Amino acid sequence: MIRNNLAVILTEKQIRISKMANDTGISRTTLTALSQNTNKMVQMGTINSVCMYLGTDPTRFFEYLPFDFDFNFQLGDIDKEHSKSTGSNYSFRSAFFINISENNKRVETIEFSGFTDCTNKSTHKYDSLFNVTDQNNMDKLTPYLERMSLACMTDVKRDAAKFINDGTLDEITDRYQVDSLDVSTKISFSIK
Repeated sequence: MIRNNLAVILTEKQIRISKMANDTGISRTTLTALSQNTNKMVQMGTINSVCMYLGTDPTRFFEYLPFDFDFNFQLGDIDKEHSKSTGSNYSFRSAFFINISENNKRVETIEFSGFTDCTNKSTHKYDSLFNVTDQNNMDKLTPYLERMSLACMTDVKRDAAKFINDGTLDEITDRYQVDSLDVSTKISFSIK
């Protein structure tokens, strides 16, 4: 996994993206995507300009971890007991997995458990919360978390939440022919 530390460096140096965009000529859109680690590709000239502007080098700018994460999400069936206990309109018992690969080979699968709750039926508002399923899964995840910076963990949680939000949107619209949804997901790297 490779990511950049632009957001961290900008915070440390108290530089706003709009100022950097003005000073370097790099578009604000490019810098925002770069700072959020949502871009898929960065040109070498852009990296050079960013590093020169910030007075840093690529080894400080980039963070590399010798493993990758990919995700799997499954929206389950309605859980009437959980719906009743939480007062939500519908509660789906859902499964979420983080697959960890090293050298393009899956080495671990971390299971998370949680519910996707319909908290407002009229506006189609759904909230999800996922925690590591048990101590065994936590023990498998911990050595990877210990090697990650806080910024990297935040990015992984954000990417995982987006993956779940997109999966929920696809599943609910397919199952119930709903036009639009408002989905919010929280991921916890701890046991419930």
